[in-house]
Amino acid sequence: MTGVRHLFLALSVLGTLHVGVAQERGAQRLTLKECIRIGIDNSFDLKETYASSRAAGAGLTQAFGAYLPSADISANYSRQLTNLREQFSIVNGVPIVGQPLPNTYGLNGQMNLTLFNGFQRESQYDAAQSSVEAASEDIRTSRLSIAFNVTRNYIDVLRRQQILSAREENLALSKATFERIVALKEAGRSTIQQVMSQETELANQEVSVVTAQNDLDVAKATLLASMSVNPSQSIEIDPSSLLGDVTASTVTTFRGRVGPEPVAIQRAFATRPDIMSTQMRVDVAKSGITTAESGYWPTLTAVGGYTWRNFTIADFDRQGQVYVGLNVRVPVFDQFTTNANIENANLSLTRQQMALARLQNDVRTNIRSAFLQLGAAEKGLDITERALRAALTNFNAVQERFSVGSATLLDVQTANNQLITARVNRVTAVYAYHDAATFVEFTIGTYGDQ
Repeated sequence: MTGVRHLFLALSVLGTLHVGVAQERGAQRLTLKECIRIGIDNSFDLKETYASSRAAGAGLTQAFGAYLPSADISANYSRQLTNLREQFSIVNGVPIVGQPLPNTYGLNGQMNLTLFNGFQRESQYDAAQSSVEAASEDIRTSRLSIAFNVTRNYIDVLRRQQILSAREENLALSKATFERIVALKEAGRSTIQQVMSQETELANQEVSVVTAQNDLDVAKATLLASMSVNPSQSIEIDPSSLLGDVTASTVTTFRGRVGPEPVAIQRAFATRPDIMSTQMRVDVAKSGITTAESGYWPTLTAVGGYTWRNFTIADFDRQGQVYVGLNVRVPVFDQFTTNANIENANLSLTRQQMALARLQNDVRTNIRSAFLQLGAAEKGLDITERALRAALTNFNAVQERFSVGSATLLDVQTANNQLITARVNRVTAVYAYHDAATFVEFTIGTYGDQ
């Protein structure tokens, strides 16, 4: 029972230490959801994506405007600066002297409505609408990517935090053993070599704690950087955001939810926003071909307006004219410009189709990698569970034997090292499973659904 008492003592000391550190630093305690929210709110890439979405919306409004008439009004004024003398002329034998009119005024208003332009308006509107939908999917992609990266970094912080706890608990046990060896030495039941050996072991454990603390600090800085905030600030994370242990039922439930790999691939093709966005850009490229082909079609435009010109600002009814008409433009030869535009549009379509095929292949590869990682993580859970159970049993037994003098200090040190190794491996396996499960859900497009 001595080993168990030491273990509970170490846990109590560690809990007091953590509370004291948190209170001293005044660190903010964040859950996983809060970290994801902060990351989304502060993401530089997401802000740029929002700006692109607004620009796409403006493009759709512009494409709709092509169905409406355009209208403009212009006014002009000019003044003659030379030859301002009186003009003399004879009209029907009667001499007439005319005063110079140096000022000239003009007013024009015109409206144009495109009636037909070879389906260019329709294709441009379809392209603009697809661009808006693609931009919307880009926003979803960015948000999911941010949430995924923050989650993985959060998991890494939890893993390193638990490893630090295990190292600190092991250090506390080593200190207790060292104090006991010193007491036995003073009582003449131990040697100086045993004291030095345990002191060396204690120093090694202190180094491992310092290393684990540094790893944790680096992981926190990485997490803060993925949240687009100052990485030098102090935070504490809430371990209850994820399961501290993974049971067989948890593994079975998750496998049932994600399904087999072929089903996951089909689900990814149907739900992933980056695939949907790329597919919509394929549609944009197809509309671009129709736009380019419109150069072979005639254009019909209705026009109407009002024009007025006079030497004084008056007589708008007598000097003004209202007119309507139709303009027809028939392309005869455009120096192969339309042909070049069509080929460039076909090139854009090919590039978008290849981008979609490349993305789909990357998705298949990522899903394959994610499922392999998940399988390895599941095996790690089973192995580390058995190893931890055996190491803890052995550690307690050795502690009992050491208490009655039937086990050596080397036996205690060996059992202690086996226990800390098993605990670290178990922590690593648990959070490796969480990381693998997150990766699987992200690659198949279901991350964040539950």
